[in-house]
Amino acid sequence: MRALKAITLDLVGTILTPYPSVGAVYAEVAQKCGVTISAKTMNDRFPAAFKSVSPKLKPEVFWKEVVVRTFGEDLPYEKRDDVAERCWTAFASAKSWQLTPGSISTLTALRFLGLKVCVLSNADVRMHKILKELDLFKFLDGVFLADEIGYRKPDARAFQHVARTLQVPLNQLAHIGDNPDEDGSGARDAGVLGIVVGGRHAPENCLRAEKLEEIPYVVRAVLTEGKKKGRFSRNVINLLANLRGLPEDRSRSTLRDSVSIDDAVTQAFRKLRLDKPVPEDAIIASWNKLLPLKLSRRCAPLKVIEDGRLIIQCESAVIKSEARFFEKSLLQKIRELPGCRQVKAISWVTA
Repeated sequence: MRALKAITLDLVGTILTPYPSVGAVYAEVAQKCGVTISAKTMNDRFPAAFKSVSPKLKPEVFWKEVVVRTFGEDLPYEKRDDVAERCWTAFASAKSWQLTPGSISTLTALRFLGLKVCVLSNADVRMHKILKELDLFKFLDGVFLADEIGYRKPDARAFQHVARTLQVPLNQLAHIGDNPDEDGSGARDAGVLGIVVGGRHAPENCLRAEKLEEIPYVVRAVLTEGKKKGRFSRNVINLLANLRGLPEDRSRSTLRDSVSIDDAVTQAFRKLRLDKPVPEDAIIASWNKLLPLKLSRRCAPLKVIEDGRLIIQCESAVIKSEARFFEKSLLQKIRELPGCRQVKAISWVTA
């Protein structure tokens, strides 16, 4: 489809989710203020309250109004400010958030593919603290929050700001998120490849993954097909459409002889190199076991190049120096992984 140089990911609902839930946090805060209400009631009310408040308000004002509308008449007027402020503070702590399953492996894999990986979110500046507490900055090349850049998705200027800052053409940027409008069609309309996680389908001309951990495979397919032809073949597009229950691309391909689903799957697998072991997959899956944890968290494999060298990017020259002490044993461990006998050497680079 296209050559990619950078990926942005949404935060809330994509990489992070409230823990144990928005309603549970609100109910716990209310209990401390002498107001008793169930988490279920709060969870039921929250979506409508959230949608009813104008996103143009400043973050603290916006969230105070969301809290007040979620509680409704169950929150005494004299306690509104106190409860709203406590709810705001509660979600400024990593204790109220959890990583979506597959987040770390996905971020690692995307960097492994040689892409710049950033966050593009409509969230506010509290997220800097959350990302720091969850130790996620080491996986990211940048963080773009609506509260700071001045533009909210699906505004095309949000995507343009990222592309301009990263010095990447818009058509070489992809965005991943769970909202079909903000993250899918919003990205598409800005000239960015939109990839929607979850949901029943993606908007037209966007891609979709059922779960976050499937994203690296979708991106690798884009990169592989893009290098070969500049776009997906119609066979691949129609195969994916059939598997998702979506209509086929009714174009010139319909004039060609039809093939069985088995043959189409075989062709797609061969085209995307999915019929052969890919060393990158095995290395990513075992990365935290190949090096001491303090080093594996601060460096990441990028790719295996044609002469069999594995390129590993280190956070700094100091980390690179420390990691090189393990080069011989690391190479031996990698070559013992499935499909990794072709790895003959390691090249270390700094970020």
